[in-house]
Amino acid sequence: MQKKLIALAIAGLMSAPVFAQSSVVLYGSIDYGYTSLGSNDDKGIKNRHGIDSSISKTNRIGFKGTEDLGNGLKAMFVLESNLNGETDSMWQNARSRQSYGGFAGSFGTLTFGRQYTPQHSFASAVDPFGKNGFGSSGNVLMQDRRLDNLIVYVTPDFGGFKTLVGYTLDGYGNEAIENNGDTRVWTIAPSFTWNNLFVAANYHAVRINRDHGTNAGSLRVFDAYDLHASYDFGVVKLGSSIGRRTTEKGFVGTDKDVKLTQWMIGATFRITPHDSVMASYSRASENRVNGRDGRPRIGQWAIGYEHALSKRTVLYSQLALQSHNAPYKDYNFASYATDGAVGSVTSTNGPDVDGYPAQYRRGFAAGFRHDF
Repeated sequence: MQKKLIALAIAGLMSAPVFAQSSVVLYGSIDYGYTSLGSNDDKGIKNRHGIDSSISKTNRIGFKGTEDLGNGLKAMFVLESNLNGETDSMWQNARSRQSYGGFAGSFGTLTFGRQYTPQHSFASAVDPFGKNGFGSSGNVLMQDRRLDNLIVYVTPDFGGFKTLVGYTLDGYGNEAIENNGDTRVWTIAPSFTWNNLFVAANYHAVRINRDHGTNAGSLRVFDAYDLHASYDFGVVKLGSSIGRRTTEKGFVGTDKDVKLTQWMIGATFRITPHDSVMASYSRASENRVNGRDGRPRIGQWAIGYEHALSKRTVLYSQLALQSHNAPYKDYNFASYATDGAVGSVTSTNGPDVDGYPAQYRRGFAAGFRHDF
């Protein structure tokens, strides 16, 4: 017995340097606040007031880690889950956020799993609201946030230039026998960072492998092109996005390709080292004519304020106002990628209207957020 204990102790001492080369970090966000939502629709949607969570940032918990494998090679992983903020069940579906692993080295990084798209990451980087909350450009702009089973390669940084290439055979988790119905997505996204300047581009294509009995071969669903840029002057940071999303004819019952043009411009003003004011305008419009009314269009003005109590705790307020023209009413854009509502996180608590969450046009929120 004593010999076994000595052997275990020696084994533990020998393995100590290996464990010392590994690290795991716990991180997350907790967000609560007051929300007030209103509607200009004629569907009888009531105004909504409440105490909600995940307003300026989704409540989450995550683990990320690396292990040094030697010769500059590292293994890495990220596991992340949403957290409920105001119900009796704390955990949400872990699959709803990132979950991936991979390797990093002098060759760049190679990762596998459920990951953010470059379109979402770039848009978040230039959006004054980080694509979060009532002021998020994501309430208007139609962008794909995450993809399942995604393989991503990112080149090393060459003087500020790097490129991301990604591919998945099953982007939305619907792969079936003989690959019928699965969604194939590929993307390429170069970016350049120099001092306070950030410029990036994104292209991704989505194709569905249809059932051979109904629609042989591959049917393109949509292609997306985007440009993103920001410059930080110190006192103010300016950011902008512009993009085109083309949905193939026939996919949504149309006789021609549907083209969605969308853009955002915004600014963050640093009033003091602890106080910031954010403002943005987002707009999206389609070339498809909806009946006799014309082309659908949606726009959103947003303004916000944040006061940092510390590096991790922030008090915030946000106000957003949307305008929808007549053709947009009782209608969603061809790709069905957004509900076109202020406060898309909390508005889903409201009643469904024609199968969609209540589409609130006005939103105000005030609360606090703690990142750990």
